[in-house]
Amino acid sequence: MSTLSPDQIPEGWSQIAEVYERAFEPVTAQLATEALRLLKLQKGERVLDVATGTGTFALAAARAGGEVLATDFAEGMVTRLRQRIAQQGVNNIDTAIMNGQALSAADASFDISASIVGVIFFPDIVKGVTELRRVLKPGGRCAVVCWGRPEEFEMMRYLRQAVETVKPDFEFPSETPVWARMSGEQALTQTMGQAGFARIEVSTMRGVLPVQSPQIFWNDFTASAPPLAQLFKKLGQENTAKAGEIFARLVIENSSKENPEIAAEACVAIGYV
Repeated sequence: MSTLSPDQIPEGWSQIAEVYERAFEPVTAQLATEALRLLKLQKGERVLDVATGTGTFALAAARAGGEVLATDFAEGMVTRLRQRIAQQGVNNIDTAIMNGQALSAADASFDISASIVGVIFFPDIVKGVTELRRVLKPGGRCAVVCWGRPEEFEMMRYLRQAVETVKPDFEFPSETPVWARMSGEQALTQTMGQAGFARIEVSTMRGVLPVQSPQIFWNDFTASAPPLAQLFKKLGQENTAKAGEIFARLVIENSSKENPEIAAEACVAIGYV
């Protein structure tokens, strides 16, 4: 059995749910909105959101009239979503802790299934997408979102540049990051096909993460995913603070608007049953 990455272990995500929400929801909400637009959700349709995280897509689908089941393997993520459901008074979302590679859901029981930058973390991505297809009724639709070309992911590019400026000899992990194993339209199309979808439509969009305060964002970013926590622990507190100053400067210098922002290319696939 291969060794799992820190971002493939539920406990790591459970501990950082609210930080992840603050850091990334401003951009994942854009991805969820685009996926919902393409899915053409009809009121009353049954929707399964896999690897829901803190529920960005699930909440949006519920507001659009879907009957939603939101699942995640991390108890802390599901707990946070339940808090948000109560705070927002949403009554058409159920939640469950569930392994996305072996869903506890019947065949052909949902009209829509989705995973917004979630299934990309699974040890077996094809198995996860195959499960998303298995639960769909005839005529059902599935949305899978992954990131685009890694070299266009400004956040990670600024991170690497900042760290290397502070500590030129710092050794980044040599293996491909878990989130980048399936990236770009070609890889996403291939995966959807391997999972059994015959009709697939894939498009690329530009997500924008507004960063009102790059330094405050950095403080959340350093703890927003299990591998990042490990990386900055290795870098050390002093060097992490210095890297944060450089990161903030890069964000400001490379933003064309008055308000700083970070761009992220994402690919959205819709598979039809």
